[in-house]
Amino acid sequence: MLIPVLSLNWITNALTLSQGLPLPHMKAREPDMATELRRVALAPATTASPNPSAVVTSTEFDWSRAPSTRQQVFAERLTDVRPVCVRGSRNDAENCLLDLPPDTNVEVSASRLMLAGCEASLPAPVRTVLSRQGRDTRALEQAFSETFAAESQGKFSVASIEERLTQQLRQMSPDVQRMLRHPETYIEVPQLAFLRVLSSEQEARRHHIEGPFPQAHGRHSVGAPEVRDAMLGAYIRPPAGGRRHSLFVSLATPSTVQRILQDTLTHAGQHVNQLFGEVPEAYMTARMQMRAVGPGTDIVRTLAELLHEGHQRFGEFARGETREALAPESHRHVQQPPCRPDLPTQTFLATQPPPPAQPASRTEAPPPASAAPAQAPSPSSSRVRRDRKPSVAEMQAALDALERLTREYSSQSRPRYG
Repeated sequence: MLIPVLSLNWITNALTLSQGLPLPHMKAREPDMATELRRVALAPATTASPNPSAVVTSTEFDWSRAPSTRQQVFAERLTDVRPVCVRGSRNDAENCLLDLPPDTNVEVSASRLMLAGCEASLPAPVRTVLSRQGRDTRALEQAFSETFAAESQGKFSVASIEERLTQQLRQMSPDVQRMLRHPETYIEVPQLAFLRVLSSEQEARRHHIEGPFPQAHGRHSVGAPEVRDAMLGAYIRPPAGGRRHSLFVSLATPSTVQRILQDTLTHAGQHVNQLFGEVPEAYMTARMQMRAVGPGTDIVRTLAELLHEGHQRFGEFARGETREALAPESHRHVQQPPCRPDLPTQTFLATQPPPPAQPASRTEAPPPASAAPAQAPSPSSSRVRRDRKPSVAEMQAALDALERLTREYSSQSRPRYG
């Protein structure tokens, strides 16, 4: 009777390694939560919730963390789950995910599959383990809802934001204090027009929109633009005729309050993510403008109320519904075809649609990382002496070696998605 037991253990271990199950010795990385309120919010649903009436102070919160999003909660809870290898099909009826290249093996993170509503495409053993551990889609959706509600009632409540603003403003120069007391100082709220778009022919067909589509990956607008106030930030503007410095206030920056000398409209165009959060991939943006708001009886209190209300409106962007989930024709029941070893593997760099168009003054994106992993240079052949510049021949040789390594690693690697 010993042989069947050993065989069963061998099969279980093989499934664990091949199907992407979280290994027993690889525990999920604990979320970097600095406060008890955040830890309770991310705990399972059976854990008692914090008392909303409890008195809180700004020192209890980690203000270096931006407001939580659903994508962040899913990613933090699923860090130990290996990516799943799937294959794109030319027939979109066989695809759950959008934008997969046909007949190509692609590795997709578990969080990307679950956020897109494609949990059925996870291997059955993975789904079983995640459900048993309370990490299936339903449980993670509940964890995000509890986290967002806890932050709205705690860290981003009116009282907490007001205390944080007061604390930061007190550390600024006397001329800032005089500006805040001036009756003509006011608040400026950025506004941005959002347009719902479809980014591919397959996505348009899932919305029951027929062609023709001149460009297979062109963007097609759906509906009229909608103007929204910034959810996570605003500006404190000095009286007209005074010094042209302003204060930039954002719940998505570590310092919360910054002094700027730049024109606010230009600055807002360069800091869209710190004012509106990360714009979901289903939207395109344009036409930035500013709206003036009076200071009220207390400009700090008025601003705290605006930012609290803005965080509540941020819920839609924090949820960040994927294009797959927004389509009326749901493919969540479709199991994405698994990888086939006989198919060639290609380097697949662009899995998402192009980033939403921003105002002309938006911040430039950081340069993309190299497609090929860097190889440590050999001390005997590649090290260049520091007391002289490399020759043209040496530079050409290094470039040739880099191109060769790029081609080699690209041909051996599997594309990743999500």
